[in-house]
Amino acid sequence: MRVLVTLRQALALRPNRVLEVAAGDGALCACLAAAGATVFANDLRGEVLANGIEGFENRDNIKLLPGNCFDLDPSQVGSFDLVIACEVIEHVAHTVDFVRHLKSFLTPGGHILLTTPNGSYFRNSLPTYAQIEDATSLEAAQFKPDADGHLFLITPAELSDISAEVGLQVEQLELCASPFITGHCKLSFLRGRPIARACYSLERLCHRLPSRLGEKLFFSMSAVLG
Repeated sequence: MRVLVTLRQALALRPNRVLEVAAGDGALCACLAAAGATVFANDLRGEVLANGIEGFENRDNIKLLPGNCFDLDPSQVGSFDLVIACEVIEHVAHTVDFVRHLKSFLTPGGHILLTTPNGSYFRNSLPTYAQIEDATSLEAAQFKPDADGHLFLITPAELSDISAEVGLQVEQLELCASPFITGHCKLSFLRGRPIARACYSLERLCHRLPSRLGEKLFFSMSAVLG
């Protein structure tokens, strides 16, 4: 569902040129290329990215930029009206530097689309961005391919502050994935389509809750910065 939400948000922005950093297997890039966008895919794991892209019929329409995204130079790869970074910001020690670097690729009026776990989620046991006193101490744990560990999480309020620090603002914020569909309610022993429908009905009901309560209840966060 998180991937579908991201794709919906990206398509709603009607991008012409897209850069996705930490693109993984390139599936999102392939969808955007199929929609007519000129797409560039970056990932630290160049071989994994190339192998993933190879499986798509429109692979020739996706340009590969393997390596560390901080090594990409906008003067060489150009500008984009949409830069996407899914589930990566929580793995980068110097968050403001990361968002500022993504901003350097934007055309005037362009947008950054970020997804990240919601630091305000009630079951979050990790420190959030504002609680990190020395980001330098986290440098050794970043930029590790296939790393599962998050350095910290980010709350909606913290993301707003980070955006403001680089001269952007959160234009759109969407929260999703309540405990009824994340597995945190321990419902995995239940089987069948009716159970799945009931869980997603509860998910939809949760979206009607006040925003402050939703920030505590939803696991995933996606935001459009501009």
